[in-house]
Amino acid sequence: MKFKFTKNLDFQLNAINAIIGVFDIGKNIVQMEKPFKLQSFSKIIKNELEVEPTRILKNIQSIQKQNKIESVVKNLDSMDFSIEMETGTGKTYVYLRTILELNQKYGLKKFIILVPSVAIREGVLKTIEQIKVHFQELYNYNIEHAYFAYSSDKLSKVREFAQSLDIKIMIMTVQSFAGNERLVMRQTPDRFGGERPIDLIAETCPIVIMDEPQNMESSLSKKAIADLNPLFKLRYSATHKEIYNLLYRLTPMDAYRKGLVKKISVFGVEEDNPNVLTFKVKEIITKRNESPKARVILEVKNAERKFIKKNILVKAGDDLERKTNNPAYTGLDIRDINAIHNRVELSDGFYHKLEWKSENKEAVFRTQIHETIKAHFDKQKELGKSIKVLSLFFIDRVANYVYEDGLIRTIFNEEFKKLQENYSRFRNVDVNNVHKGYFASKKEKGQIVFRDTRGDSKIDKEAYDLIMKDKERLLSFSEPVSFIFSHSALKEGWDNPNIFQICTLRETRSLMQKRQEIGRGLRLPVNIEGDRIYDPRINVLTVVANESYQEYVSQLQTEFNEAGYIEQIETTNAREKPMLIRTNRNLDTEDFKKLWKKINKRTKYNLAVKSRVLIKEAVKKINELEISNLVVTVDKVNVYFDDNGKIQTSYSNQSAGERLKKNIVIQNVVDRIAREIGLTKKTITNILFKVKNLELLFENPEEYIRSTIVYIQHSLNDLLINDGLKYLPTGEIWEIKLLFGEFEASRSKTIASERSVFDRVAYDSNGEKEFAEHLENSINVKVYTKLPRGFMIDTPLGKYIPDWAIVWKTSEGDKLYLVRETKFEYKNLDNQLPLIEQLKIKCGEKHFESIGFDNFKLAEEKDLRDLI
Repeated sequence: MKFKFTKNLDFQLNAINAIIGVFDIGKNIVQMEKPFKLQSFSKIIKNELEVEPTRILKNIQSIQKQNKIESVVKNLDSMDFSIEMETGTGKTYVYLRTILELNQKYGLKKFIILVPSVAIREGVLKTIEQIKVHFQELYNYNIEHAYFAYSSDKLSKVREFAQSLDIKIMIMTVQSFAGNERLVMRQTPDRFGGERPIDLIAETCPIVIMDEPQNMESSLSKKAIADLNPLFKLRYSATHKEIYNLLYRLTPMDAYRKGLVKKISVFGVEEDNPNVLTFKVKEIITKRNESPKARVILEVKNAERKFIKKNILVKAGDDLERKTNNPAYTGLDIRDINAIHNRVELSDGFYHKLEWKSENKEAVFRTQIHETIKAHFDKQKELGKSIKVLSLFFIDRVANYVYEDGLIRTIFNEEFKKLQENYSRFRNVDVNNVHKGYFASKKEKGQIVFRDTRGDSKIDKEAYDLIMKDKERLLSFSEPVSFIFSHSALKEGWDNPNIFQICTLRETRSLMQKRQEIGRGLRLPVNIEGDRIYDPRINVLTVVANESYQEYVSQLQTEFNEAGYIEQIETTNAREKPMLIRTNRNLDTEDFKKLWKKINKRTKYNLAVKSRVLIKEAVKKINELEISNLVVTVDKVNVYFDDNGKIQTSYSNQSAGERLKKNIVIQNVVDRIAREIGLTKKTITNILFKVKNLELLFENPEEYIRSTIVYIQHSLNDLLINDGLKYLPTGEIWEIKLLFGEFEASRSKTIASERSVFDRVAYDSNGEKEFAEHLENSINVKVYTKLPRGFMIDTPLGKYIPDWAIVWKTSEGDKLYLVRETKFEYKNLDNQLPLIEQLKIKCGEKHFESIGFDNFKLAEEKDLRDLI
């Protein structure tokens, strides 16, 4: 299988356009061809961009206003520009595509992708490998010839980077050139004619793209990056420490609400002895000229008089009873916080150390592993054969897994064998084939020695390669491995979309940030065809942590708050997944039986679009095209190289209303339209031959091409859904007893129900919750149900499941049988329903029409009050 990429995701395009817009001079630029001389390879080809600082500042302010950035800049203090995108939303894709856009729009050619570790570097290289076909189709450009990873033993690549007339992308770690004068990058090799490679790079004025810049904020790193002499720097991260000229922000809340990442479910596993005082040291914080503080877990009595475990910041002298409102802490104060020895001393004389260790480690580990395996089996059963489920285990000590008698390996094998008997899919699977560890190793005295490392050392690369280079195979059912064990090599940079469970097996409390842990599994999953799945009902990441649910969520929320996010991140407790029990008194009513008889017929679809019809419809729309502002100035631009290899442009501003006095060269119009829409060049050529206003192309090429693309796409969509798609009943039906069995809710969000065919109703959003509550409270509703997952309608765009089936009694006493879709909170950042969802709903309409049911529609928020 191959990963598939989408070219028109709004949140990604907004991030790309934010950078492109910074250097916009407000004029249409039309590229013109002009021959240029071949340049001497002794010359340096550098980036140049002639935009006035005042114009850049004005652009930044406009972009920030458009993207609702509150801290609008007043002065242009640096040429650093920040993009903040939540983990798992395609940050690497965005900056790679931004590179090609900067090249196309402004002719910029020299780019350095700067990463803080080998792991992230390898992740970038893997993404480029996966994405090259997508970029070939999108830009008609083979990125494979443009990029390379810097290596000190391949300095010819550095010279090629400096002298090439083509776009060049160098990926390198900060450590490869920072500080140490003995590094090859800072020496003067003989073959460089006395020049240092870093000086050669600096002459090109590269654009530096910083991946995870918060890891490059030391004075040493800053000085090293300045030595590259960047034209400007682009900073991409989900967790910036310092923000410079923020242009676009996709917050964790944005990502979660819009269904761009998985939701989070936490399964807390801990030693819970109510007879033992809760006091656990999570972190000791030191700041210059301040006494140390500690972040600890305490048991707090809240306003509802319930005792919950909470993450609290304390200092020496704090009264714990006053802090917690809990009499268990009566007489206990913080006596001392010692950062050197990583301990907190209480007034009873006991030391509580940061290096927490469990006295019942095996029991905790066994419970965590058992619950992770069970969650994995359940998830795979839910998803069937379309999506392969993966589980990721983080462990502290490699020795606990790599050896046959290792504690973690032993427990995993035992618990897997216990559970597999209950799941037919896994019943005959050999446990030895389903799990694998990826650890850094080194050969010593003829033997392989595994290492506990931080995840950013050179020997981590081998372990990293094992999992990165087989990423696609790992997502295939032909590969039996689905449980992955890692020490720290996968702590950042590696994001497999099909991680549905993360288990933190720690002998000590995790020092890895929660955001970093969950980041490994936030990406939306892909099916075996490589298609991204956006169904919020299945996109849930379960974290099995060695601490309580309250502790985990408290720490996670603290991290979000420290990052500047005030809103609460939504998580659910994995322990609290209720059973939905069928309510026969509602299921067996004549009202529901009649409703089901109206909607239970299954269908299949046929799809056909005649090219002559498409051409006719597209030509009709394009002929109605009016180019706006025909009297505005059109920039005619010719890009060429002078004798010194310097990029030059020549253009002539035409007066309003005048005819163009020079020819405009328009390249690859057919290729571009065909590539963006996905039609054949022959079809596009036939359309353009038949239109009557092709001369407008030469008056305003870009607007004409863009409008043409929109009109052809609209025509194609209309034909596919309205005319080209036909549903036919198959003669089969959905059996009521098979679909409406008791089942465990996939999420803990439910409300009690009296009118549904189940005793509880599961919901996926606040809008759905409000809708369900309205159904419960309305005197007009006789019976209703959330349609089960088995009620799947086939569409050309994938499976589609409508949301609600309702029997409604009007004020006149008539009964209406309704099917409603609710998408109140499943919209993109422009508050519009994604196109694919609109088209699926259109397919749903055609399905119901084909079986003679005419009361299906998308519910709007006003329908919460009036379903009709």
